[in-house]
Amino acid sequence: MSVLAKFPERLKELISERNMNASSLARSLNVQPSTITRYLKGSCLPTYTSFLRLLEIFNCSADFLLGLIDFSPDNVKYLSVPPFYKRFQALMNEYGMTQYALHRKTNFSYDNFNKWLKNRTRPYVDNLEKLAQAFDCSIDYLIGRVQ
Repeated sequence: MSVLAKFPERLKELISERNMNASSLARSLNVQPSTITRYLKGSCLPTYTSFLRLLEIFNCSADFLLGLIDFSPDNVKYLSVPPFYKRFQALMNEYGMTQYALHRKTNFSYDNFNKWLKNRTRPYVDNLEKLAQAFDCSIDYLIGRVQ
């Protein structure tokens, strides 16, 4: 299932639980209210940076927000997220994963890997799901929020 399928539903739920609205969330994320509207309609996903900010605002699991698990774990102490390029390199080392092996599992281009490893870009949110599957871990572990 694509993360675009459940993300809008989860975001609506979290906004409602926090007695927020799209405008207040937009201010917190430093984006236009129309961006939040697009998230809620499922027409786009947040940037990596905005996604991390949403996780901070709602203090929930990344996997929950994206609809990959049904409940956000309670009493979890989330860590500060390290720069993606450092975390990505650490994961590749930890799992003994080469770019070739990762390419075969994800079908991502080597150019993507190189940009991520050289801190030129960060993955799109939907790519986080594919990377987590390739490493057989949660998205929270992938981005370094949990140990």
